[in-house]
Amino acid sequence: MIIALVIIATILLFICMTAIKPANLRIVLSSLCAVVIVASMVLMVKNDREHFGMHRVSQTKNYSLVSTASSANTSMLLYKAIGTAGKEKTYLYKTTEQPKKMQHTDPDPGKSQVKVVQQKGTAAAKLKVVTTRWQYRNQTAKFWFGIAANNHKLIKRKYTFSVGNNWFVLSTSQAQALQKQLKQNQAKLQAAAKVYVVSQVKAKLAAALAKNPTMSASERQLLSQQTAKTAAAAYQQQALAQAVQQIKQQTK
Repeated sequence: MIIALVIIATILLFICMTAIKPANLRIVLSSLCAVVIVASMVLMVKNDREHFGMHRVSQTKNYSLVSTASSANTSMLLYKAIGTAGKEKTYLYKTTEQPKKMQHTDPDPGKSQVKVVQQKGTAAAKLKVVTTRWQYRNQTAKFWFGIAANNHKLIKRKYTFSVGNNWFVLSTSQAQALQKQLKQNQAKLQAAAKVYVVSQVKAKLAAALAKNPTMSASERQLLSQQTAKTAAAAYQQQALAQAVQQIKQQTK
């Protein structure tokens, strides 16, 4: 609407300067039109550069994360270097709401901020996205400046990833190198895992029998199965952690 006001005031200024004969009236009305034009243009510039008539509005959304790795037994948060220098990153993620859709953080560093918090333990992985936009303070401001189409203009998105220490945060190239290394050492890892599981089962059974020598065969079998499952998962996590550490050292 303010552009329409400038146009109308300009037309009236022209009419005042050319059609009104009395000098005093012509000067007063022309000055008034000129003031309206200048004031309107100043406010338009302030709206464009300083967001006059607007204020910041933030919206927070929380998501539960699922691993971006293809393996169901591995929890990973991946990122990809962008730009010629590769200093900026865009993080790839999936949520429980859309587990099959790969999403990514805003790659523009001027409009996004990413923070990764790796917590102790195996806490559920979360993502908090705080989106801040410009919004007109009231309908009056929107009426005058809304033609600029800057309502709800994005200021910044802040992404906070909170994952447990059982998650691995890797670049896409590191994840590819890790997958290749694990595939090459698959037989060796399986053999080592078997030895580890057997030793853990024996140790657990021995400790249990020392406390309760009258354990039945079914109780021993159940304990062995539970211990084997736990030991296999623990060994896999340990082996992955070692492999990840090697990959990170190689790609420094």
